[in-house]
Amino acid sequence: MSTAFVITGPGELSTVPAPDAEPLPAGHVRIAIAYCGICGSDVDAYRQGYPYHPTLSGHEWSGTVAAVGAGVDGLVVGDAVARTCQPPCGACELCRAGRPHNCVRRSLSTVQTAPAHGAYTRTIEVPARSVVALPAGVGLAQGALVEPATVALHGVRRTRPRLGDTAVVIGLGVIGLFATQLALLSGVTRVIAVEPLAQRREIAQRYGPAPDSVTAFAPDDPAALDTITAVTGGRGADMVYECSGQGAAAMNLASAALRPGGHLMMIGAVIAPVEVYPALWLAKELTVDTALAHTRDEFDVVVDLMDRGLLDTAAMTGDVRPLRDLPDVLDQLVAGPGPLKVLIDPTTD
Repeated sequence: MSTAFVITGPGELSTVPAPDAEPLPAGHVRIAIAYCGICGSDVDAYRQGYPYHPTLSGHEWSGTVAAVGAGVDGLVVGDAVARTCQPPCGACELCRAGRPHNCVRRSLSTVQTAPAHGAYTRTIEVPARSVVALPAGVGLAQGALVEPATVALHGVRRTRPRLGDTAVVIGLGVIGLFATQLALLSGVTRVIAVEPLAQRREIAQRYGPAPDSVTAFAPDDPAALDTITAVTGGRGADMVYECSGQGAAAMNLASAALRPGGHLMMIGAVIAPVEVYPALWLAKELTVDTALAHTRDEFDVVVDLMDRGLLDTAAMTGDVRPLRDLPDVLDQLVAGPGPLKVLIDPTTD
């Protein structure tokens, strides 16, 4: 039996058993982890020490099927897969109402089938319904980005972008970079990106069908609002995707950038209380909305987009560290901005 790292407090990693030998429960598969991305929520939990379910400690992963339990169809040993989401129960009121992604029994703290740890380990046992097969065109490093890309897709879809719209993306971490690309794929013709790190701004400006599809600014650059005004004829942006999780400053910028009747979509998780002024929302009749994670079908969409070369992940998979480095990497990420994305490889010593 091996062990898995889980986040248990501020600056605290603990280990729990990671079963890899006993018979699998029916309907489950055992996955040999290839890569696990470090999510911003992992870093926040490690920094602040708030209650964090062990399953979330390493929830952006890919790997290969190492064993298959009874009753599993469509997966065989050796298949490349990525993590999706905890299966809904199918029987509660919300499942029956057609909202399985809001299943009341899907909470990671209550579902008996939720694994006792995430993928900061060598193997993980999960329900077969909670993985998606990766086609030959999607490598395992890309597979570790399927989950955050699907978070972005869920938020973009909820705003229903139309051809010709202008969008603002605040925060160009991996989710913000995916939101930028997905907005452009959905019909948005101009994206104004706001991000403090120049390297990430440069990455975003490579996206889109035209050289000026994406324009990027630092948060304190007054030219950002001027540009939004100019490219929209003074109207304002149609939607803002808040992907930074930076609270009041980002929300107030979004309110200023949006046109009357615009749509603020909060994708980044704001952990601490913030002070905002809803009077501006009222004055503009804004829709202020949230996107929690994803739905199962959206993972299939993301994998297909990656397989067809429509999502650029080139800048997101280069920083790979062995599992033994996880404590040091988390300390570095807590201390300040680090690489765009760190992938943990548990197969290297």
